[in-house]
Amino acid sequence: MMTDGEFLADLQQQVSARSVATSDFSETAFASVVAEALVDSGAVPGFEPAFFVHRGMRVDGYAYTEDEATLDLFQVEYHGEPEIQSLTKTSLDACLKRAETFFERAVDGDLSVEVDVGSGVWSLARQLAQMGHSVVRIRLNILSDAKLSSAVKTLPTKKKGEREWAVRVWDLVAIGRLLSTGEPEPIVIDFVKMFGKGLPCLPANSGGAELESYLTVIPGDWLAEIYDLYGGRLLEQNVRTFLQATKGVNKGIRKTILEEPQMFFAYNNGISATAAKAEFDPDGNQVLVNRLENLQIVNGGQTTASIFNVMKRDKAENLDKVRVQMKLSVVRPDVVDEIVPKISLYANSQNKVSDADFFSNHPFHRRIESFSRNVWAPAAEGSQQMTHWFYERARGQYANASVYMTPAKKKEFEVQNPRKQLIQKTDIAKVLVTIMCMPHVVSQGAQKNFKFFAENVTGHWGEEGAAFGEEWFKGIIGATIAFRTLERLVGSAVWYAQGYRANTVTYSIALLTHALKSRKQDIDFLKIWNKQATSSSLNQVLLGIAKQVQARIISSAEAYRVANVTEWCKREKCWDDLLQSVDVRLESDLDKDLIDADEKEGAKRAARREQKVMNDIEAQTYVVGRGATYWSKLHKWASEGVVMTPSEMDFLGVAASMTSRKIPTGPQSQRVIAAEKKALVEGFKN
Repeated sequence: MMTDGEFLADLQQQVSARSVATSDFSETAFASVVAEALVDSGAVPGFEPAFFVHRGMRVDGYAYTEDEATLDLFQVEYHGEPEIQSLTKTSLDACLKRAETFFERAVDGDLSVEVDVGSGVWSLARQLAQMGHSVVRIRLNILSDAKLSSAVKTLPTKKKGEREWAVRVWDLVAIGRLLSTGEPEPIVIDFVKMFGKGLPCLPANSGGAELESYLTVIPGDWLAEIYDLYGGRLLEQNVRTFLQATKGVNKGIRKTILEEPQMFFAYNNGISATAAKAEFDPDGNQVLVNRLENLQIVNGGQTTASIFNVMKRDKAENLDKVRVQMKLSVVRPDVVDEIVPKISLYANSQNKVSDADFFSNHPFHRRIESFSRNVWAPAAEGSQQMTHWFYERARGQYANASVYMTPAKKKEFEVQNPRKQLIQKTDIAKVLVTIMCMPHVVSQGAQKNFKFFAENVTGHWGEEGAAFGEEWFKGIIGATIAFRTLERLVGSAVWYAQGYRANTVTYSIALLTHALKSRKQDIDFLKIWNKQATSSSLNQVLLGIAKQVQARIISSAEAYRVANVTEWCKREKCWDDLLQSVDVRLESDLDKDLIDADEKEGAKRAARREQKVMNDIEAQTYVVGRGATYWSKLHKWASEGVVMTPSEMDFLGVAASMTSRKIPTGPQSQRVIAAEKKALVEGFKN
């Protein structure tokens, strides 16, 4: 693990790379890097940039959760010094005071007339002037590259009337943990400390060495307080993605809590949860669970969030009468990543959560990860160095890849895998949904857009994912280069209003793509991949569109009486308006950057055929590598049950009888692997 000093240097490199890539100031780039990780982990519900500093006020971003009547404000305390600075209580108190002043001025309604029209903070001020009085909780998130002083024992909190104020600090240590593990802090539920006693439970069936199961009934006020402490981080990641796309207070749950709390247990199906570790205490004829580590709710997230929301919005005081049944599985830590997704999948099999909601375990990610490690990108103009576009299938992979390297090896790794070419799942989702001409979906935020993206990829994957081969990977990286280039160009444009850049970029690229479709053309993203850069002609066209988009989303939000421009950009009506309002001029010299649709489709078909061959080769390699003895054992196990079809038994028989001269074909190997997956689900163990 890196020391705090080493991580500070690494963090500053990340901020510098982001600043150069987006033409942002260091403070803005720092906020972007940290906020992305916070949103991805579920620690905060979202982040909309809104930089504003003026007369004892400051805000760098915000997120509003309407169902919880909660406003998250963000402030940056960035030093950029090579030595670790200290974040003191005096600094925290000053941050809270600046946030309070900003909020009160905005709610009073006079701040929106003082700031630049069209800026991100202008939208926020207008929105707060309209609905700020309904906010019951404000969380000030302080993002800092300093280290929280050991003298700070408690964080500032305040209550003004019915409104709660709380401060959360994401300092150097917390950010280091977040960026390396994907989690800001361990989730630890100590029932004794929080509620004065353990939670009675009944041991159920044992899952052997891998897990143990328990049944319990948790009071509603306990569950609400736990959710208040950890929020969306309690929800298993795939369930969280689903809920953020469909979030809302369940009316039936709300009615029961307010009118018949004692009937909640009878009316509600309860929740399913997992934990990595549990501490129990025998108490007479019952067992008490005193402490849980890494609690994850894998089914019943809607129930949990709704109970909390009713507590906050309706000031419900009878949650102590609510009882929620809970099935708890304590899973051995080393098999958590394997077992928990399966529990989550099967627990949600009767609900609306589709396979796409469990996309984090999809083979798509492993394939893209493999391409990103093995496919060399051509050297950019002016360089002889070929590089990789490093895909982080899990947050922290990039930092962890070089943490144990010697200085020389680490330098070599960073040259071959430059930080500016780091890409994540949400980056690919944003780019792909944009070129699908769905910019309003992209504008709905990383989680909702990722869910849409996951459903699309899952629907087109098929049995082998032939459509997602090496050429597809190169094309999506080419689109990413175009996306990031336009972000930088917009950020440095004289007309840029210091707000809505993300919306401006996705809408601009989507508008150009849409206009080209009518001519049966498309941007040649493979050409961009080959040059590792966009042409000046493409940049000029996109920037011209972006200027119109920026002006129109601001004016059309006003015309349609939507206070917050960012919220307006999330609506399909915004996309319809821009299609009618923006003049997409296709200059003649743009032709060299385009590809004919028929030619592109032919290349796609060839790429699919090539990927299918690669899939067959990989399958054969896997089956042969396992060996005939393994497949004989699996065949014997399958013959003693009824889980396999006759054709599946035949394919397993081919693998079991293979020799050095006779091995299964590619398609046969694919079927053997499918049968193996089925056997593993049904209980086969090697």
